[in-house]
Amino acid sequence: MRPSILLSILALLMFATSSCGTAISNNASAASPEPVAISNPPETAEAQQAPECRICNYDFEKYKGELTKAEIEGLLLALNDEYMATATYEQVNREFGDPRPFVNIVRAEMRHADRLKALFNKYGVAIPENPWPGKVPTFKSVTEACKASVDGEIANRDLYTKLFKTTERQDIIDTYRALQRASEENHLPAFQRCGGGGGGRGPGMGRGPRGNG
Repeated sequence: MRPSILLSILALLMFATSSCGTAISNNASAASPEPVAISNPPETAEAQQAPECRICNYDFEKYKGELTKAEIEGLLLALNDEYMATATYEQVNREFGDPRPFVNIVRAEMRHADRLKALFNKYGVAIPENPWPGKVPTFKSVTEACKASVDGEIANRDLYTKLFKTTERQDIIDTYRALQRASEENHLPAFQRCGGGGGGRGPGMGRGPRGNG
């Protein structure tokens, strides 16, 4: 075979191989999908509505007692909620001159916090200070505050329902149950009556077994 013909054949083969490689490369690029940005899943409604826990940054590694992490977290969530309610009702009292039922119920919230603190002391868990004063909502009227407090007491009741699942210790369960009952049977009805339009120092807002909790 002549050298010139051989060179021509080799050139054709090289051209064909190059074209084929380019086509494969292009096809591979076309087949590869563009990377898709994966966004974080949205928070559940429960997570979005959960109140902020300002005392839950507990150093679990330093705790040497008998409670589990879940039990400590439950106590912290409960105390945080009682702290928040206390700070809210104290602010309403300051702004509106100790209206009922706030002037009565704030004392009950303090007693609730003390019951929880007794469990903290019993099990050697450090008691955090209340971080909520000055960081709670303000209201335009006592009626508005009562309506907001209805939601707060319902949330408190539902919180304790969840906290029952965090422990099997009877003393903790009994405390949770007592505080839930006070919220549901005493505080909630008082705020519902107040939020219905009475408010302030009007009729039906005085002391009584359902107003002190």
